Amino acid sequence: MPICRDQLEAWSQQPDSFFPEWTLQVLTEALQDARRLAPLRYEIFVQGSYANDTNIRGDGDVDLVIQLNLPLEEQLHELTPDEKHEFWKSYESTDYGWEEFREDVLGVLRRRYFVHAGRKCVGIHDLDSLLRLPADVLPAIEYRRYRAFPSLAGEEYDEGVFFRDLGDPQQRAITNFPKLHLTNGRAKNRRTGGRFKEVIRVSKNARLHESAGIAKGVAPSYFVECLLYNVPDKIYRASLSGAYVAAWRWLLEHLPEIRTFRCQNELVDIFGDLPDQWDLPAAETLIRALNTQWQQWRCP
Repeated sequence: MPICRDQLEAWSQQPDSFFPEWTLQVLTEALQDARRLAPLRYEIFVQGSYANDTNIRGDGDVDLVIQLNLPLEEQLHELTPDEKHEFWKSYESTDYGWEEFREDVLGVLRRRYFVHAGRKCVGIHDLDSLLRLPADVLPAIEYRRYRAFPSLAGEEYDEGVFFRDLGDPQQRAITNFPKLHLTNGRAKNRRTGGRFKEVIRVSKNARLHESAGIAKGVAPSYFVECLLYNVPDKIYRASLSGAYVAAWRWLLEHLPEIRTFRCQNELVDIFGDLPDQWDLPAAETLIRALNTQWQQWRCP
Protein backbone atom coordinates (compact mmCIF):
# COMPACT_ATOMS: atom_id res chain seq x y z
CA MET A 1 0.00 0.00 0.00
CA PRO A 2 1.16 3.62 -0.49
CA ILE A 3 3.22 5.51 2.07
CA CYS A 4 0.91 6.98 4.71
CA ARG A 5 -0.27 10.54 4.22
CA ASP A 6 0.98 11.64 7.65
CA GLN A 7 4.42 10.25 6.87
CA LEU A 8 4.57 12.06 3.52
CA GLU A 9 3.51 15.33 5.14
CA ALA A 10 6.15 14.98 7.84
CA TRP A 11 8.87 14.20 5.30
CA SER A 12 7.87 17.15 3.11
CA GLN A 13 8.43 19.74 5.85
CA GLN A 14 11.48 21.99 5.84
CA PRO A 15 13.23 22.55 9.19
CA ASP A 16 14.07 26.01 10.49
CA SER A 17 16.76 27.68 8.37
CA PHE A 18 17.96 30.37 10.81
CA PHE A 19 21.29 28.79 11.68
CA PRO A 20 22.65 28.55 8.09
CA GLU A 21 22.09 32.29 7.61
CA TRP A 22 23.73 32.97 10.96
CA THR A 23 26.71 30.81 10.00
CA LEU A 24 27.05 32.70 6.71
CA GLN A 25 26.98 36.04 8.51
CA VAL A 26 29.57 35.05 11.11
CA LEU A 27 31.99 33.67 8.51
CA THR A 28 31.50 36.70 6.26
CA GLU A 29 32.42 39.04 9.09
CA ALA A 30 35.45 36.93 10.00
CA LEU A 31 36.78 37.04 6.43
CA GLN A 32 36.09 40.75 6.04
CA ASP A 33 38.34 41.40 9.05
CA ALA A 34 41.26 39.59 7.41
CA ARG A 35 43.88 41.87 5.86
CA ARG A 36 45.12 38.98 3.75
CA LEU A 37 41.88 38.98 1.71
CA ALA A 38 41.18 42.72 1.80
CA PRO A 39 42.65 43.54 -1.66
CA LEU A 40 40.70 40.73 -3.36
CA ARG A 41 37.28 40.82 -5.01
CA TYR A 42 35.32 37.88 -3.65
CA GLU A 43 31.85 36.91 -2.46
CA ILE A 44 30.43 34.36 -0.04
CA PHE A 45 27.17 32.49 -0.57
CA VAL A 46 25.31 29.39 0.59
CA GLN A 47 24.88 26.49 -1.82
CA GLY A 48 23.38 23.03 -1.51
CA SER A 49 20.19 21.97 0.23
CA TYR A 50 20.01 24.89 2.64
CA ALA A 51 20.22 27.42 -0.18
CA ASN A 52 17.75 25.47 -2.30
CA ASP A 53 15.20 24.99 0.53
CA THR A 54 15.44 21.22 0.13
CA ASN A 55 17.12 20.51 3.47
CA ILE A 56 15.59 17.90 5.76
CA ARG A 57 15.92 17.05 9.44
CA GLY A 58 19.29 15.51 10.06
CA ASP A 59 21.09 17.52 7.37
CA GLY A 60 24.32 18.61 8.99
CA ASP A 61 26.94 20.92 7.56
CA VAL A 62 25.94 24.06 5.73
CA ASP A 63 27.76 24.37 2.38
CA LEU A 64 29.35 27.74 1.71
CA VAL A 65 31.28 29.01 -1.31
CA ILE A 66 33.97 31.65 -1.03
CA GLN A 67 34.31 32.71 -4.65
CA LEU A 68 37.13 34.87 -5.99
CA ASN A 69 35.61 37.01 -8.75
CA LEU A 70 38.82 38.40 -10.26
CA PRO A 71 40.99 36.88 -11.59
CA LEU A 72 38.68 34.29 -13.12
CA GLU A 73 38.77 31.01 -15.02
CA GLU A 74 37.21 30.98 -18.46
CA GLN A 75 36.08 28.67 -21.26
CA LEU A 76 36.34 30.35 -24.66
CA HIS A 77 35.60 27.40 -26.98
CA GLU A 78 32.49 29.02 -28.49
CA LEU A 79 34.17 32.35 -29.27
CA THR A 80 35.51 33.36 -32.66
CA PRO A 81 39.19 34.33 -33.01
CA ASP A 82 38.19 38.00 -33.02
CA GLU A 83 36.12 37.55 -29.86
CA LYS A 84 39.01 35.77 -28.13
CA HIS A 85 41.24 38.69 -29.07
CA GLU A 86 38.72 41.09 -27.52
CA PHE A 87 38.60 38.97 -24.37
CA TRP A 88 42.36 39.02 -23.84
CA LYS A 89 42.41 42.77 -24.44
CA SER A 90 39.94 43.16 -21.57
CA TYR A 91 41.24 40.57 -19.07
CA GLU A 92 44.90 40.23 -18.20
CA SER A 93 46.47 36.95 -17.14
CA THR A 94 47.86 36.70 -13.60
CA ASP A 95 49.94 34.34 -11.49
CA TYR A 96 47.37 34.43 -8.67
CA GLY A 97 44.91 31.59 -9.12
CA TRP A 98 42.80 29.01 -7.31
CA GLU A 99 45.72 27.39 -5.46
CA GLU A 100 46.89 30.72 -4.02
CA PHE A 101 43.35 31.82 -3.12
CA ARG A 102 42.64 28.52 -1.37
CA GLU A 103 45.80 28.84 0.71
CA ASP A 104 44.92 32.41 1.69
CA VAL A 105 41.37 31.43 2.71
CA LEU A 106 42.68 28.42 4.63
CA GLY A 107 45.20 30.60 6.44
CA VAL A 108 42.52 33.07 7.54
CA LEU A 109 40.13 30.36 8.73
CA ARG A 110 42.85 28.53 10.67
CA ARG A 111 43.50 31.64 12.73
CA ARG A 112 39.85 31.70 13.84
CA TYR A 113 38.61 28.10 13.91
CA PHE A 114 39.58 24.45 14.17
CA VAL A 115 39.52 23.42 10.52
CA HIS A 116 40.09 20.31 8.44
CA ALA A 117 41.41 20.82 4.91
CA GLY A 118 39.64 18.20 2.80
CA ARG A 119 39.92 17.20 -0.84
CA LYS A 120 37.64 20.02 -1.99
CA CYS A 121 36.28 21.86 1.02
CA VAL A 122 37.57 23.26 4.27
CA GLY A 123 35.57 21.73 7.12
CA ILE A 124 34.83 23.85 10.18
CA HIS A 125 33.40 21.87 13.08
CA ASP A 126 34.17 24.28 15.91
CA LEU A 127 31.27 23.83 18.32
CA ASP A 128 32.72 26.44 20.70
CA SER A 129 32.53 29.18 18.07
CA LEU A 130 29.60 31.38 17.05
CA LEU A 131 28.93 29.35 13.90
CA ARG A 132 26.08 27.28 15.43
CA LEU A 133 26.25 24.87 12.46
CA PRO A 134 29.27 22.97 11.13
CA ALA A 135 30.30 24.38 7.77
CA ASP A 136 31.98 23.02 4.65
CA VAL A 137 33.63 25.95 2.92
CA LEU A 138 34.56 25.63 -0.75
CA PRO A 139 37.25 28.07 -1.92
CA ALA A 140 36.58 28.61 -5.63
CA ILE A 141 37.24 30.99 -8.48
CA GLU A 142 34.53 32.45 -10.68
CA TYR A 143 34.19 30.40 -13.87
CA ARG A 144 32.68 31.75 -17.05
CA ARG A 145 31.50 29.66 -19.99
CA TYR A 146 31.42 32.28 -22.72
CA ARG A 147 28.82 32.40 -25.46
CA ALA A 148 29.88 35.70 -27.03
CA PHE A 149 32.41 38.48 -26.52
CA PRO A 150 31.92 41.27 -29.08
CA SER A 151 33.22 43.70 -26.45
CA LEU A 152 33.60 43.97 -22.69
CA ALA A 153 30.19 45.67 -22.48
CA GLY A 154 28.55 42.96 -24.59
CA GLU A 155 30.05 39.80 -23.06
CA GLU A 156 27.67 36.84 -22.65
CA TYR A 157 28.45 33.88 -20.41
CA ASP A 158 27.14 31.37 -17.89
CA GLU A 159 28.64 31.92 -14.44
CA GLY A 160 29.91 29.01 -12.40
CA VAL A 161 32.66 28.06 -9.98
CA PHE A 162 36.08 26.49 -10.60
CA PHE A 163 38.07 24.38 -8.14
CA ARG A 164 40.13 21.18 -8.00
CA ASP A 165 39.82 17.87 -6.19
CA LEU A 166 43.09 17.54 -4.29
CA GLY A 167 42.36 13.86 -3.66
CA ASP A 168 42.33 13.14 -7.38
CA PRO A 169 45.77 11.93 -8.56
CA GLN A 170 45.40 14.20 -11.60
CA GLN A 171 43.86 17.06 -9.58
CA ARG A 172 41.43 17.62 -12.44
CA ALA A 173 39.54 20.87 -12.63
CA ILE A 174 35.90 20.78 -11.53
CA THR A 175 33.36 23.32 -12.70
CA ASN A 176 29.82 23.69 -11.46
CA PHE A 177 27.03 26.24 -11.63
CA PRO A 178 25.43 26.64 -8.17
CA LYS A 179 23.73 29.95 -8.94
CA LEU A 180 22.05 28.54 -12.05
CA HIS A 181 21.07 25.46 -10.03
CA LEU A 182 19.39 27.73 -7.50
CA THR A 183 17.66 29.91 -10.11
CA ASN A 184 16.32 26.97 -12.14
CA GLY A 185 15.10 25.14 -9.04
CA ARG A 186 13.19 28.17 -7.83
CA ALA A 187 11.59 28.63 -11.24
CA LYS A 188 10.45 25.00 -11.41
CA ASN A 189 9.12 25.19 -7.87
CA ARG A 190 7.02 28.24 -8.82
CA ARG A 191 5.71 26.51 -11.94
CA THR A 192 4.63 23.51 -9.85
CA GLY A 193 3.06 25.48 -7.02
CA GLY A 194 5.77 24.47 -4.55
CA ARG A 195 5.30 20.75 -5.13
CA PHE A 196 8.71 20.19 -6.75
CA LYS A 197 10.72 20.92 -3.60
CA GLU A 198 8.23 19.09 -1.39
CA VAL A 199 8.77 15.96 -3.49
CA ILE A 200 12.54 16.43 -3.21
CA ARG A 201 12.35 16.57 0.58
CA VAL A 202 10.09 13.51 0.71
CA SER A 203 12.48 11.66 -1.62
CA LYS A 204 15.54 12.52 0.43
CA ASN A 205 13.84 11.21 3.56
CA ALA A 206 12.46 8.11 1.82
CA ARG A 207 15.89 7.07 0.54
CA LEU A 208 17.23 7.16 4.11
CA HIS A 209 14.46 4.96 5.50
CA GLU A 210 15.53 1.39 6.17
CA SER A 211 12.73 0.07 3.97
CA ALA A 212 14.43 1.57 0.89
CA GLY A 213 17.56 -0.50 1.38
CA ILE A 214 19.76 2.24 -0.10
CA ALA A 215 23.37 2.08 1.06
CA LYS A 216 24.96 5.28 2.32
CA GLY A 217 26.56 7.31 -0.45
CA VAL A 218 24.62 5.70 -3.30
CA ALA A 219 22.20 8.60 -3.77
CA PRO A 220 23.69 11.99 -2.82
CA SER A 221 21.14 14.75 -2.23
CA TYR A 222 22.43 16.87 -5.11
CA PHE A 223 21.85 14.13 -7.68
CA VAL A 224 18.43 13.22 -6.27
CA GLU A 225 17.44 16.83 -6.82
CA CYS A 226 18.89 16.90 -10.35
CA LEU A 227 17.13 13.66 -11.26
CA LEU A 228 13.75 15.00 -10.14
CA TYR A 229 14.37 18.26 -12.01
CA ASN A 230 14.14 16.30 -15.26
CA VAL A 231 10.61 15.11 -14.48
CA PRO A 232 8.10 17.25 -16.47
CA ASP A 233 6.32 20.01 -14.57
CA LYS A 234 2.89 18.53 -15.28
CA ILE A 235 3.74 15.44 -13.20
CA TYR A 236 4.04 17.62 -10.09
CA ARG A 237 0.67 19.32 -10.52
CA ALA A 238 -1.14 16.91 -8.21
CA SER A 239 -1.54 16.13 -4.52
CA LEU A 240 1.67 15.48 -2.60
CA SER A 241 1.20 11.70 -2.70
CA GLY A 242 0.11 11.82 -6.34
CA ALA A 243 3.08 13.95 -7.38
CA TYR A 244 5.60 11.85 -5.46
CA VAL A 245 4.55 8.47 -6.81
CA ALA A 246 4.02 9.86 -10.32
CA ALA A 247 7.50 11.40 -10.41
CA TRP A 248 9.28 8.19 -9.46
CA ARG A 249 7.03 6.10 -11.68
CA TRP A 250 7.82 8.44 -14.59
CA LEU A 251 11.55 7.96 -13.95
CA LEU A 252 11.09 4.17 -13.85
CA GLU A 253 9.23 4.26 -17.17
CA HIS A 254 11.98 6.41 -18.71
CA LEU A 255 15.02 4.50 -17.41
CA PRO A 256 16.59 4.14 -20.88
CA GLU A 257 16.56 7.92 -21.26
CA ILE A 258 18.03 9.06 -17.96
CA ARG A 259 21.61 8.65 -19.19
CA THR A 260 21.05 11.84 -21.24
CA PHE A 261 19.69 13.90 -18.32
CA ARG A 262 21.40 17.10 -17.29
CA CYS A 263 21.84 18.61 -13.85
CA GLN A 264 19.51 21.30 -12.57
CA ASN A 265 21.86 23.92 -14.00
CA GLU A 266 20.93 22.55 -17.46
CA LEU A 267 24.57 22.72 -18.58
CA VAL A 268 26.31 19.67 -17.10
CA ASP A 269 25.44 15.99 -17.64
CA ILE A 270 24.38 14.15 -14.48
CA PHE A 271 26.11 10.92 -15.48
CA GLY A 272 29.68 10.34 -16.55
CA ASP A 273 33.20 9.47 -15.45
CA LEU A 274 34.23 12.84 -14.05
CA PRO A 275 34.70 13.18 -10.28
CA ASP A 276 31.63 15.42 -9.96
CA GLN A 277 29.24 13.14 -11.90
CA TRP A 278 26.94 10.31 -10.79
CA ASP A 279 27.03 6.62 -11.54
CA LEU A 280 24.15 5.42 -13.77
CA PRO A 281 23.62 2.07 -11.95
CA ALA A 282 23.32 3.97 -8.65
CA ALA A 283 20.50 6.09 -10.08
CA GLU A 284 18.73 3.01 -11.42
CA THR A 285 19.02 1.39 -7.98
CA LEU A 286 17.43 4.44 -6.35
CA ILE A 287 14.57 4.63 -8.85
CA ARG A 288 13.68 0.96 -8.48
CA ALA A 289 14.05 1.06 -4.69
CA LEU A 290 11.72 4.03 -4.15
CA ASN A 291 9.09 2.54 -6.46
CA THR A 292 9.25 -0.75 -4.57
CA GLN A 293 9.18 1.02 -1.22
CA TRP A 294 5.96 2.81 -2.22
CA GLN A 295 4.28 -0.44 -3.19
CA GLN A 296 5.34 -2.37 -0.09
CA TRP A 297 4.90 0.29 2.61
CA ARG A 298 2.89 -0.74 5.66
CA CYS A 299 1.09 1.96 7.62
CA PRO A 300 0.65 1.44 11.38
